[in-house]
Amino acid sequence: MSGLLGGSLSRRRLLGLAGLGAGLGAGLGAGLGAAGLAGCGGPHGSAAPAAGAGAGAAFPVTITDAFGQVTVEGPPARIASVGRTDHDVLLALGIVPATVYQFVPSMSRGVGVWARDRLGIANPVVLTNPVNLEQVAAVAPDLILDVQSTGDAAQYRTLSQLAPTIGLPPHTAPNTVRWQDSARIIATAVGRAADGDALVTATDATLAKAAAAHPELAGRTVSVLLGSGDQLSLYTVVDSRMQVVTALGLRPTPYAAGLDTSKFYVGLSPELIGNADADVVLLLTQQGLHRAEALARYPLLAALPATAQGRLAVVEDFDVSLALSNASVLSVPYALQRLVPLLTSAPG
Repeated sequence: MSGLLGGSLSRRRLLGLAGLGAGLGAGLGAGLGAAGLAGCGGPHGSAAPAAGAGAGAAFPVTITDAFGQVTVEGPPARIASVGRTDHDVLLALGIVPATVYQFVPSMSRGVGVWARDRLGIANPVVLTNPVNLEQVAAVAPDLILDVQSTGDAAQYRTLSQLAPTIGLPPHTAPNTVRWQDSARIIATAVGRAADGDALVTATDATLAKAAAAHPELAGRTVSVLLGSGDQLSLYTVVDSRMQVVTALGLRPTPYAAGLDTSKFYVGLSPELIGNADADVVLLLTQQGLHRAEALARYPLLAALPATAQGRLAVVEDFDVSLALSNASVLSVPYALQRLVPLLTSAPG
């Protein structure tokens, strides 16, 4: 669940992809990615962009990613969404991409339950981990979005040969891209910067409204844990899950605040488990476990005072865990409706 990995290609296939990219990317400066606006038509997507998408007056625009400057000269025709949550932003803008990245197999049609109605009758190509670059090439994109990515340089170079590509933002580690930044970058790339700002403002307002409605959360410490396999891990302050819950007024524990921010989570050994205690301990599991199952699967939780005192909140609805992990303008409101009651049920 940590993100995308680059696929491997034979030399012959890579040369073929490079040849296709040369045709699509003609006129781009050497060594630079480029990007543009696309709605999605044809067999892989039929929903038209919302009004204003593709307006020529919005171009050119220049975006800087981790690999250089990306200049968007004009509105292209098709978008391949490769980044983990990039398609959510497009769908929020009313644009159906040609491809979507499937975070987990339970995401029907490649998107979360919070975004399915945005697809309409479209069936984008579903990408999985590792990304099959030939699938991306097959939809003949003229814009590729890989903003919420692993930042893999080799994958980025290959994608850029297929079409103008926007990658991980500069000075940003994988899995730490703020949902606000992702929304604004993608909206700008498709000529809809103002609409991107409006989406961010509306989502921030939803968070602020929830925080105002529950002042009892303000100032209480929080730890967000992940149970995966037999391992418990703690998310750091740069992770999207922590960013969402702290927007509600909760604050990270001193231990979490002091962790290395080049990582979005750290493993918890029996010696470290005590550092995970907080006023509220939120547990997500990759298995979507119920509380009793989680306590049995992760016996280290018994060492936390929060467990004995009823301050351990287990997210049993896997879709809520996914929405919190996705952290997009579409998933955050969905997660809040179901998450806030869990957070407020812990005794003060």
